[in-house]
Amino acid sequence: MMDEQNDLRTRLRAVGMELFRREGLRFTMQQAAESIHISKKTIYAVYPSKEALLLDMVDDAFAHIHARKKSILDGPGTLPDKLRAVIIALPEEYTALDLQQMDLLDEKYPKVAARVRQQLETGWEPTLTLLEQAMEQGILRRISLPVLQRMISASIEDFLANRTLEQQGISYTQALEEMISIIWEGIAVR
Repeated sequence: MMDEQNDLRTRLRAVGMELFRREGLRFTMQQAAESIHISKKTIYAVYPSKEALLLDMVDDAFAHIHARKKSILDGPGTLPDKLRAVIIALPEEYTALDLQQMDLLDEKYPKVAARVRQQLETGWEPTLTLLEQAMEQGILRRISLPVLQRMISASIEDFLANRTLEQQGISYTQALEEMISIIWEGIAVR
């Protein structure tokens, strides 16, 4: 029974992501049910509300982000390359969330918006350890890691919430690449 519920949750998260990609927050639980040929009542047996599904989707997307970061940290590459990659780790799940709808999330699903912000601010320990190593090895100059963390988190949240860059032809991925380039040039030892 538990395996069936977990399987259903996995399927609903996937269809929720797909619907979110297409419809934004306008997707309905009825559309989710129809997509996987189940009744809406069956959805509500595992997710009591659309908000609960959205919360699970956010947690799942960030779990994938943290797993990607771990694989970058554990994998091959130089310390500078790993740092650049881990700071802007961007699996497909993240872009699928299209969180450039943060204002709408704040309005309609404030708990989901709060969870996104919480997730953006957590899971930094491995990255901070790597940054500390880079400073100890003389790759980076001594900087305040809490300030750098807030700068990166705030930039990412702004990129997600604001469509100005997109209107100027700059994608989210391009914005992340440019952000890390600008930051890296400011903190790298020359």
